[in-house]
Amino acid sequence: MIDGRYLLRQAFLQLLPDDPAIPFTLTDLFAECLGGYAQVIAGPDGWPIGFLTHGEGPQFTERVRIALEQLGLPAAARAHHQELARWFEHKRGFFKVEWHRGPAGVEPHAAIYFRRRPPVAEVLERLELTPAARERARDFAAALEKDTIYFVSAAFRPDQPVHHELYCSQWVTGATRDTVAARIGRVFELYGFGPGAHEAWIAQHERSVGQGDTTVFVSMSSSDAGVSPTFTIAYPAQDPDTCAGWVPPEGRRAVADDVRRTMALAGAPQLALLGVRFATDQPVPALKYYADVPGSR
Repeated sequence: MIDGRYLLRQAFLQLLPDDPAIPFTLTDLFAECLGGYAQVIAGPDGWPIGFLTHGEGPQFTERVRIALEQLGLPAAARAHHQELARWFEHKRGFFKVEWHRGPAGVEPHAAIYFRRRPPVAEVLERLELTPAARERARDFAAALEKDTIYFVSAAFRPDQPVHHELYCSQWVTGATRDTVAARIGRVFELYGFGPGAHEAWIAQHERSVGQGDTTVFVSMSSSDAGVSPTFTIAYPAQDPDTCAGWVPPEGRRAVADDVRRTMALAGAPQLALLGVRFATDQPVPALKYYADVPGSR
């Protein structure tokens, strides 16, 4: 087994030196899961910092329930987690927790994911989405030419409503490369991005998918407060220089340094995933780094 718990504790001691109590409690709670799969999560300048793991069965569901309670997340978050776990028969569940630094101090965010690929129609029927979110989800899946959702996810924050997150996969090969680019281009149009944003994206997208076959993940989110004006693309197997290409030249050294720091915290030779979040009011996408502890499966 990998020693994911130990590596995560070392990461938290470096980046949360003043109060590692809750992170340590959670790494103990998920120690068995982290022995099979552990992913270090970090952002610019080390914030946010967190981890992701996965598990199967009611026992994993119970661990997540305890974690959400210990993090002080709303009762609605805990209830929604239980509802999704029952829907997906406690199978292929993932749990993510991050600590974010804000004006009020360090705040926990958590998310759950289920990799069961339900039909889009079933997702729209079962999730309590607003009419606007339901329409956006339908259009989002249609733009990507998907009739199933790869991950059904939900994100939780203190004093915030449940955020529903839906992920669609896109298999990129020599034969599908242009088709995938066209599909994601339709997502840019759906969110109201102009031609300039699409052109800037496509150049770096080609570098990020590389020459071999790969899968990228495109996600949208919504809550009772409305449809998020942002969407995210996750690119697997990224190196520091490729990640740095997403920002203007003056910011590339800092991005590359952040990526190397995340890789070092996990002991990984590259990122498992790079998250690139696009917003119409931000000229530069926001980045988040995910590194698997070697031996994770």
